[in-house]
Amino acid sequence: MKNMGSANEQEQLGQNSILQSTEDVEYLVRSVQKLLEEPDAVIQSWKAEPLNPGLLNFTTSGIYRIRGMATIVGASLSWSLILKCIRPDSAEKEDVTYHNYWKREAEIFSSGLLDHLPGRIIAPRCFAIQDRPDQTIGLWMEDVSGHSKCNHVWPLDDWGWIAERIGEFHGAYLTGTSLPQQEWICPYWLKSWVRGCRQYAPSIQEPKLESGRGDDDTGARGRHIGVGDSVRYACGGSKQEQAHSIWQWFNQYSGQMDKVINSLDPLPRVLSHQDLAQGNIFMPSERLDDSVLTLIDWQFMSISGVGEELGKLFGVNASFGHITAEDIFAAKEEVFNRYVHGLRTAGWMGDERLARYGYCVAVAARSMWEVPEWLKWVEQSCTTSDINEELDQKISTRARIITIQKEMSSEAAELAHTLFNQE
Repeated sequence: MKNMGSANEQEQLGQNSILQSTEDVEYLVRSVQKLLEEPDAVIQSWKAEPLNPGLLNFTTSGIYRIRGMATIVGASLSWSLILKCIRPDSAEKEDVTYHNYWKREAEIFSSGLLDHLPGRIIAPRCFAIQDRPDQTIGLWMEDVSGHSKCNHVWPLDDWGWIAERIGEFHGAYLTGTSLPQQEWICPYWLKSWVRGCRQYAPSIQEPKLESGRGDDDTGARGRHIGVGDSVRYACGGSKQEQAHSIWQWFNQYSGQMDKVINSLDPLPRVLSHQDLAQGNIFMPSERLDDSVLTLIDWQFMSISGVGEELGKLFGVNASFGHITAEDIFAAKEEVFNRYVHGLRTAGWMGDERLARYGYCVAVAARSMWEVPEWLKWVEQSCTTSDINEELDQKISTRARIITIQKEMSSEAAELAHTLFNQE
């Protein structure tokens, strides 16, 4: 085995099922040598562990952290790599324009597009791209996990700082940096994502309104539903009445969704990451003037309208609880204001209402997944006699988010009339 230097290679292969062959180990060796910048580094041992099991994209068969020891001229060094394996899935994911095209991240790393991003955004290095015998593609990448805090909830200032960096990044494309033209970059991410929601979101029916119900939130089988004041604030009345009100709004709004999404086409275009969930964001432990933001998982890379990216940044992290329920309404404005500051820092002096429009539409469009999911939670809560405080809290927080989605859909309609003379 070239440069392996270990008498236990076969034993280790048996213990680390993700590395199944001598070829796999050769990719490991080359990647470690590139990581350490030492072509004569010899691996002595390694161990693989799966990351995020059960929380992976349809097109990801596994993500593994591989750690070990290597020797260089007699000295021992520890190292850590990430192996991400991507796979084909359903037919639409073969389409290069689809938001979840399965080969996109491999194409991105092969192109070198991430090597010199504008602003203060960087991506992990990719040391090798491997076509594996099981029809998956292995991406051998830098492990950047040590670059960020691990708190589940981040404060408002952190989200604002991230939004500023995204604003600077987007602003570069609005002030002279050329947009990449590769065919495998998604041209209309939100439009494609909405199409996917229509295919995969939970199916819903009109919520039933029970007679004889007052405003005490007493649910099926006579128990008190501990939903919290925010659900009552969202639309008033009993839980079924609240669900029915949201269902009515959602049916009306989703019927307009194609027109709404198409209205984003005139917005100035920027290169976007489009998957800014907390797990893909790595902030420096200490933020200095030249500190950079590291983003992983570029699978959803898109050419999007200015402001659209904020819909994912705010929306998904509010839904997953990475922004506290108490901060949700403040965070909505914090990320936008800091994003605009980043655009201005990059030199873009265009009409900020364009960015606001992209933001409002992107947040409101998330209702295409989140309202059906919320209605299913409400149905589950109302048809059981068991108290489930965790579910009730999810329902309560999501109700706040849906309230914001409704408000921003109305704001977007007003902006469309002002900016584009749309009714």
